[in-house]
Parts: sequence; structure tokens; C-alpha cells
Amino acid sequence: MVTDTVPRHTHATPVHEPPAAIRATGIVAVLTVALALVAIAFALPAARTAPHGVPIGAAGPQSASGQVAATLEKQAPGAFEITYYPGEAALRDAIRNRDVYGGIAFGPDGRRLLIATGASPVVAQMLTQIGNGIAQHVGVPLAIEDLAPPTADDPRGAGLAASALPITLAGLLPAIVLVAALKREVWTRFAAVVVFAGVAGVSIAALLRFVLGSIDANFWGVTGGLTLGVLAAGLSMLGLGSLFGRIGLALGALMALLLGNPLSGLNSAPEMLPAGWGQFGQWLPQGANATLLRSTAFFDGAGGTLPIVVLTCWSLLGAALVVVAALRQRGSSAA
Repeated sequence: MVTDTVPRHTHATPVHEPPAAIRATGIVAVLTVALALVAIAFALPAARTAPHGVPIGAAGPQSASGQVAATLEKQAPGAFEITYYPGEAALRDAIRNRDVYGGIAFGPDGRRLLIATGASPVVAQMLTQIGNGIAQHVGVPLAIEDLAPPTADDPRGAGLAASALPITLAGLLPAIVLVAALKREVWTRFAAVVVFAGVAGVSIAALLRFVLGSIDANFWGVTGGLTLGVLAAGLSMLGLGSLFGRIGLALGALMALLLGNPLSGLNSAPEMLPAGWGQFGQWLPQGANATLLRSTAFFDGAGGTLPIVVLTCWSLLGAALVVVAALRQRGSSAA
């Protein structure tokens, strides 16, 4: 038997790539679309900012309140939803409980406009302008009282509004870095995100209090709310990354940056965003965190129950995804 000892050479099948010009064109097109989506996500809510069913109150004689409602509807159809209260005390309670953004009270001492800048500087300014316009039209003086005034160091509330993006990034970046750096240490990543949420909550609250001067009360309440908000965003991102890898991280980041942050309402109010989108944003971690931040900073936590429930649900969902990822990894190791 003769054995063929002649070596056989195998050649790899050449990979045909598109020309460099076509690849460059594709990259440019993808980046252009991505930038357009980012611009739309951030610019459209700002460009379409207008009141949509903003809840306000009216207290006093029904006839006078009815006149105000008719005047408001004539000036801005569909902009406000008016709730009537029996007296000024009831209206004050509704504002402090965050049931309404403000309102006008008719009493024996004249007319009084009650606003809450802490709930939304944009809405408070709008109510002030409308109230002054009505007062000039009827020739009756109007007293204005702010039940949740801004701090002296941040009279326009700019610091609180500007914190929206840093708070969003605080929930995204740790999960992305931890999934990339600790590829198999699922529970170490989980513990790191929990610890970071606490550190971030204290740090952001300290910046708002001692550097920007945007808050001057309920420091630990604000810290707790921010911690829960960062934890909800961080665990949901970590769960997606742990279970689905880069695809999960990309989807989570896109949802947070293109939907959650622009629709949070921290810059204005959920009712000032395009109809329906503001309410949708409140069910995302960023929107719930924004509402909870204002509630803890200016209203001693009033109106924060629903945001706490939403953020807790996101935290539990993220933790559940991490558990599933850990179980899957254990099964793979055993196999």
C-alpha cells in the first residue's frame, strides 16, 4: 500500500468586503440618523412645550370661579383642568399635597393667587402672568403667594432642572462599566450598583444643597429619593446587561436617553409636554425620580407615593433580571 505523503495545502476562502467608500457612506448615514433621533428626543419636547390639562384650583363663590374658568378656557383652550374648593384653606391643602399646581381664591379680603414654584417654575410663572392679566382686565388687585418658594441661591430653580441629565447618567454608566469590567461576577456587580446608588444619592443631594443651593430643607429625604431613583435605573440597566449583554445595555441606554430623560418633566412639568408623553414619562425611572425629587425637596414628600411605587417596581424588575442571569450562568458552568 502506497501512502500519499504529499502535503495538501488548504486555502481560506477570501472574504469580500464592500469598498471602503461604501462602508464610510454607511457609517455616515447611521450616525446621521442617530444624531437626528437624539436631536428630536431632546428638542421636540422643548419645542412643543405647552400646557395640556394642567390641574389648578379655584376657591370661593362658584360664580366667580366659573368666570375664571371661562376666561382661562378662552385664553388657552384645554390648557387647564380646574377643581373647585370650598375655601382658601382647602385650596392651600390641595397645593401642598400636590393635587394641583396652584389656583386663585376669592375671599372677603379680595383675590389671592396661590402658586408653588417648587412644583414647577414654568407653571408658576405662567399662572402669575395669567393672574396679573385677569387682574388688570377686571381692575381688581391680585395678591400672589408662593406656597413652595425656590431658594434664595437658586430663585429660578435652574439647578434642579439641570440635574436631570446627571441623574440619568448616574443610573446608566455604572451598569455599563461594571458589565464590561466584571464579565462573570454577577453578584459583585449587583452589590456595586446598590452601593453606588447610595453614594450617588448623597453626592447629588449635597451638590444641590451646598454647591448649587437649589434645596435648603429635607436633605435626607431628598437623598433617599435620589438613591431610590438611581437604584431603579441602575438595577434595570444592570439586569438588561447581565441577561442580554451589549444588546441589553444598548436598549436600556437608548430608552433612558431618548425617552426617559426628555420626558421626565423635571425641566418644566409632565403636563407641559406633548399630550400623553408626559404621563408616559412618569412611568419610567427618570420621570418618577424627577417627581419624587420635587416632592421631597419642596413638599416634605407629599405626592411621592406613586413615584416610590414605580421606582420600587423598576428596582425589583432589575433585580429579577440579575437573578435570572446568575441562574443561567450557573447552569452554563455546571454543564
